[in-house]
Amino acid sequence: MQTLKLNIDDNFFPHFKAMIECFVHDKKVEIVENNYPQNLVVKSVEEVRQRVQEAQKQPSVSQEEYNDMMNKFFSEELKIQRW
Repeated sequence: MQTLKLNIDDNFFPHFKAMIECFVHDKKVEIVENNYPQNLVVKSVEEVRQRVQEAQKQPSVSQEEYNDMMNKFFSEELKIQRW
């Protein structure tokens, strides 16, 4: 059995998915791997809104703290000086 990885246009995806589901039903195609962890899969617009609201409630860092974190990362991990 061979494996094929595809990038599919968003507008065509529902049609393509329906075709693939028919092949799966007829056991001509097997879905081997779902690359997306379930906590990343979004099932509805309402779920997106809920995730955005949850993210906005999380504490954020100031620009200065962010710059310090990035400077540390660049110097320690990449061994380069960030300007």
